[in-house]
Amino acid sequence: MSASSAARTRPASRPDFLHEVSTPQLRVVEGVSQRRRLLPIVVVIVLVLVTAIVVPMVLNTRMAQTSFAIREQQLELNRLEAEAWTARTKLREVSSPGNLEKAAKNMGMVPAAKTGIITLSSGTIEGGNSAR
Repeated sequence: MSASSAARTRPASRPDFLHEVSTPQLRVVEGVSQRRRLLPIVVVIVLVLVTAIVVPMVLNTRMAQTSFAIREQQLELNRLEAEAWTARTKLREVSSPGNLEKAAKNMGMVPAAKTGIITLSSGTIEGGNSAR
């Protein structure tokens, strides 16, 4: 095709309704409200905030209670250790050789003599002395 034939051929004209600018028509849609869409989101946000505030408070309270219980148990342990130390000290004093000898004499005991051997077949005692 020549240049003159291309100039003679024009595109087809468009229909008039394509040239008009169409404006969207607004209409009310029933059943969907902004409050109903927004309410679940607000509830979730409030629950997250309440959880973020309450959980650390509960944890701090439990930690304080545990700390107090540990302190009370530590005080009880210290008291019992002091009693045990006192009891060990008294036991060492009472079980010393001098105190044991005094206690035995006060009870009427006498020192043991040299041990002997009893022969059962003959009924004799060999060696040893009687207690004084």
